[in-house]
Amino acid sequence: MKYALYLGCAIPIKYPGFEAATRMVCKRLGIDLIDLPFGCCPPPTSMKLVHYDSWLALAARNICLAEEVGADLLTLCSGCVNTLKEANQVLRKSDSKRRKVNRILEEHNHNFKGTIEVTHILDVLYQDSVVEKLLREKVTDIPLRVGCHYGCHYFRPPQVMYPEELSPAESYVPVKMDHLLSLIGMEPTEYSRKFLCCGSPLGANMDQDAGYAITRQKLFHIHERNIQAISVVCPSCFEQFDMGQIALSRKTKDLPKIPTFYLTQLIGLSLGMSSKEVGLDVHRVKSRKLLETINITG
Repeated sequence: MKYALYLGCAIPIKYPGFEAATRMVCKRLGIDLIDLPFGCCPPPTSMKLVHYDSWLALAARNICLAEEVGADLLTLCSGCVNTLKEANQVLRKSDSKRRKVNRILEEHNHNFKGTIEVTHILDVLYQDSVVEKLLREKVTDIPLRVGCHYGCHYFRPPQVMYPEELSPAESYVPVKMDHLLSLIGMEPTEYSRKFLCCGSPLGANMDQDAGYAITRQKLFHIHERNIQAISVVCPSCFEQFDMGQIALSRKTKDLPKIPTFYLTQLIGLSLGMSSKEVGLDVHRVKSRKLLETINITG
């Protein structure tokens, strides 16, 4: 099982622990990763709204790099997978867009062919063969109540992200993270407005206070269900919950802080990796005391 690892912009700069945890988890579970000189995805906001063809060409270059080594492209970010999946789909379907983009790429010795798939680490870990290996390799359970946050771009629009899994009513509600975490002893817990945005796009592009107001609303519902940990599959969502709780605590003391984890950090802990190895020591909302209650240290 071989994938071209697409780290995106935020993870190498802000959250190298996500990368470290992912690399260690993949190695343990028999997933081979290839490193390539990828560029910005670019995000499914900002540039896409300003100049769609430029956004499409930049995304296509990343896809071409994976095509040239014959490997599907594996992302760790909901925004990145959204951009790259849509670009892959659009360029496969539209002859005019493909010709236009390939004229741009030709100057850089690339040519989009549409021969690979774009996927997310959650979908890769959810494959039957990987789940079987995880159950064999697991060394400890993590018996905590967890609230899963998938983020907006992981599954929207469903016609782009998961057309093969649409119901007859043309809707798609993700459950993979909940199911996967239950396999390592966690208790996925439903909460109101689970699929509401974390607030990151609003905060980053327009109004930070308004973005944090959305975060606070989600946290209220998470606290209401006595959830002990939040799991995410996107660095922007992580930052909104992790840094957001610090920012919100400066204004109000009514919400105790809940540690936020990236998915592969939790999987890594279940495989016996230390909290430092998976990068938990640099999180703003600390998880040490919580993990010590279930005998996970280091």
